[in-house]
Amino acid sequence: MVDKVYGIGVGPGDEELLTLKAIKILKEVDTIFVPISKEGKSSFAYNIIKNIADGKNIVELLFPMSKDREYLRKYWHNAYKTIKNSNGNVAIITIGDPTLYSTFSYVWNLLKEDNIPVEVINGIASPFACASRLNIPLVEGEENLVVLPQGKDLEKYLGLFDTIVVMKTKKLGEKLKSILDNEQRDKYLIGVVSKGFCRDEKIQMGKIDEINFDEVNEYLSLAIIKRIKE
Repeated sequence: MVDKVYGIGVGPGDEELLTLKAIKILKEVDTIFVPISKEGKSSFAYNIIKNIADGKNIVELLFPMSKDREYLRKYWHNAYKTIKNSNGNVAIITIGDPTLYSTFSYVWNLLKEDNIPVEVINGIASPFACASRLNIPLVEGEENLVVLPQGKDLEKYLGLFDTIVVMKTKKLGEKLKSILDNEQRDKYLIGVVSKGFCRDEKIQMGKIDEINFDEVNEYLSLAIIKRIKE
């Protein structure tokens, strides 16, 4: 049975943004578990750490891309059983940070229920990384912030928050243009980062009508919407 599990955030995509502690643990553990979304498909998280993990025992865990929690539940349990039945100290890697919209959290809950020791090693989360790529602060002073997965309930939060982070920007342009009229759109500045820190990274910054949302319609995309101060 496994001795201890480390949930390690490997950051947004740049190997140089791995924390020193993440590197240390990755070099020490007996096995590194790598999430994949489809059999035969490479892991984005693994590509970040592959130079560090050279020679390590690598085991893939399948987590299909689906919103059906009942369908996914069996994959969470399969991953949990695989991890539990491994030996020594092990790590599960995840892009960004393990505490923010991470598949690791579902396995984490199962491990804790079974009293298996888990330690989380934080990574740089995409909202912070993308703000740096856009060269803007997320919030200042007494400004407030909300993070929305795929722009869920966006219409409720526009106007209430100074900064809105949208994780995954699919159909974001359509949503914004259906919610806001032309005059309202000029009251917001939006920055979009697609595949941040990768070779094919795309960055756009401007008013809503100035953004070509078709160019940033990726799974690995994030938008930061800031209300312009009058």
